[in-house]
Amino acid sequence: MRLSFDRVADRYDETRAYPAGVPERIAEALGEYFPKGGKTLDIGVGTGRLAAPMKAFGFDIVGVDVSRGMLEKAAGKGLEQLLLADARALPFRDRGFRCSISVHVTHLISDWERAVVEIGRVTEERYASVVTEREGCQLEELRRTYEDSCAELDCEVRHPGLREKDLAERIDPIAVLEIADGRDTVGVKDVLERYRARIYSDLWNVPDEVHGHAMRRLEKVYGPRDRLERREKISLVIWDARSVRQYARQISFACP
Repeated sequence: MRLSFDRVADRYDETRAYPAGVPERIAEALGEYFPKGGKTLDIGVGTGRLAAPMKAFGFDIVGVDVSRGMLEKAAGKGLEQLLLADARALPFRDRGFRCSISVHVTHLISDWERAVVEIGRVTEERYASVVTEREGCQLEELRRTYEDSCAELDCEVRHPGLREKDLAERIDPIAVLEIADGRDTVGVKDVLERYRARIYSDLWNVPDEVHGHAMRRLEKVYGPRDRLERREKISLVIWDARSVRQYARQISFACP
């Protein structure tokens, strides 16, 4: 199973935007670690929120995604090398890209191991991802309240796969770079509306009656408030593609 973001393509950038300047800092940092020349593959390119600044920074970027709606948004940002494709079966030759990147992709795939195998297969030198940590703030407390409310009705809120940040516990990265660590506040009304509309992918499979129970709890606890504190620590994690291929062999998938 893998999740497509067609249903939220029109609202994706609105609800998941990086802080101002962060995409450009990520592109600049990648420029220091990714070898010059050759093509870079963005697996799960989405709306192009990173591919577009990477292209502006001089990367020859190719983007793939399973969502036509997301690819249409990326094309609207001037990206041209875009392809509808599944991360578990990339339509490219072995070592066809010097470098690759995937951001918030593998956690959407139940058989995420196949995606990791494919990443190692098509990547010659470096692979990277962006990790966002939001622990220890009121916005995360709200998320946990929703999850705990679902658990009361025996429903576990989780993604089907493994997050890229958790790959760092399985494959040693060659670098972890802090890009930003900021605090701000968000309006409670907007946050509750996004939860109510199930903008976030981990809510899509929550049964209606469970979702309703959790929303009533959120509205009771957080509805009277005006704003919540949000903290976002954003890091860039970089791996040697050889380590990715070595891990792929360990999990018993064919990877040349």
